[in-house]
Amino acid sequence: MTFLPCSGLAWATPCSEQPYTLETPEGLAGGGNLEYDGEVAIFSDGACLETKGLTLQAPELRYDQSKGELNAQNIEVQTLRYRFFAEVGVVREKVLQAQGIRATSCRCGDDLRLFSESLRFDTQSGEVVLEESRLEVYRFGLAHFQELHLSPNQSLSETLGLGAAPPVRLDYDQGWNLGLENFPLLEARLSPETPLTRLTLLGLRLGSPDPVLRLGLSVREKSRQARFELDYKPSGVASRGEVVEGPIFFQHDSEKGRYAFGFKQALTLGAFTLTPFAWIAQDWPDGSPASQTQGLAAGAELRYRYALEEGPWRFRLEPFVVLGLYDQPQLYLAYGGYTEAHYRGAFDLRLGYAWAEATPGRFWLERREATQKLSGRLQYQSLKLEAEHDFRKAQTQGSLRLGHAQDFGEVWAQFNGCWACVGKTLSNGRDDWERRELVLGFTPRPLECTEAISLAPFLGYDFLRQGVSRWGLELRYADCCFIWRLGYQEIRIAQHPDETASGKLTFGLEIR
Repeated sequence: MTFLPCSGLAWATPCSEQPYTLETPEGLAGGGNLEYDGEVAIFSDGACLETKGLTLQAPELRYDQSKGELNAQNIEVQTLRYRFFAEVGVVREKVLQAQGIRATSCRCGDDLRLFSESLRFDTQSGEVVLEESRLEVYRFGLAHFQELHLSPNQSLSETLGLGAAPPVRLDYDQGWNLGLENFPLLEARLSPETPLTRLTLLGLRLGSPDPVLRLGLSVREKSRQARFELDYKPSGVASRGEVVEGPIFFQHDSEKGRYAFGFKQALTLGAFTLTPFAWIAQDWPDGSPASQTQGLAAGAELRYRYALEEGPWRFRLEPFVVLGLYDQPQLYLAYGGYTEAHYRGAFDLRLGYAWAEATPGRFWLERREATQKLSGRLQYQSLKLEAEHDFRKAQTQGSLRLGHAQDFGEVWAQFNGCWACVGKTLSNGRDDWERRELVLGFTPRPLECTEAISLAPFLGYDFLRQGVSRWGLELRYADCCFIWRLGYQEIRIAQHPDETASGKLTFGLEIR
């Protein structure tokens, strides 16, 4: 639902509809008035420029035909993702050079903005480089950049490394979770080649009998990465981490009793991929210190990829074999593969079969889980069916989703089922994780207008246990720059082992 009409930047008259227009090598120039001063064409009264990567407007636009350049002052530039304001600018050879920059991704206003001394805008690629810029939110300075690259294919959230999940976390789930999670520490020079450093400082389950304080740091740059997390709990301290430098790596997890230092390198030979490996490691195979094993492992994995595409049909076959040797008289062998047939035409149908056999392995790094699964997916318009049968566990699970789309959003229903699923057993002898759940919900269309509100409710019912299994409601509000999210969901009857019957309150913030 939207209470006010969409607002944002809109040109009074498209440049192509101005009374006077002129095709230039830099784009279409126009205005309500046109005068000539020798070789200089002077547009005024709504002067504008339209080209592939931008729409520019200024009180006056001067095009020097002898030099092939356009000059303007107090310009305003509109792109698909940003609005730029500049004191002065020149367009020459399909590049806009400007000084005195204020930029924003907001639909209206500029509560989130970038100030920059200069800008270089490639009108063909849409790439923008801001020199000596600073980021402000509600006039509060957050970061300074010597050089900031903006891409037309990335939102400002992606450019700043925020991703889909907000890095500031505030929710309640068996206690309060509050702090920074994977918060990007922005570098002075932020470009696609800049290594991204992220910080985690998070309190988990605060107010519960088992609170956790988590400290973490991660850095990623091409084939190099490092991450480390430290958990402080009433029961003690736990740590986990990983360092990767090309083919060399180190991993550890104190809670699982695991560490490994080794080598792993993939070599591609046509459709074959050979991955030799070697490491010294420690593991708790059954999860307890009593099963601890240490030693050396070396071997290789050979994988073959075959793909065929014919019209709407696609076929993929990927067998593999793993051979490992230990510093004890033991041999590890695993083999299996995956095959898939996919039809994409009037409907989307995918059938796949995965299988694997393996001897007992000493460490988690080389172990492959023995499996034998048949899976399928069918999607036709608003109908989606997914199913999987595990031959080893003799269990079948699947879901059927039906949706009805309208201009305001989609009303949907989804049935989740699991037959012969093993787990805890109830007093009546039925397996605890058997599922016959129907969930009804509504997904509103993405908020496009300013000062718009949407509600997304859902309600689940468990037919086996005959009760409400889950329910929730999320409220979204869009202002000029952000989308604010507040939601609550409660699981009343857990449907699988990783669910806990409890309530969860969430708060989120997204850059539009």
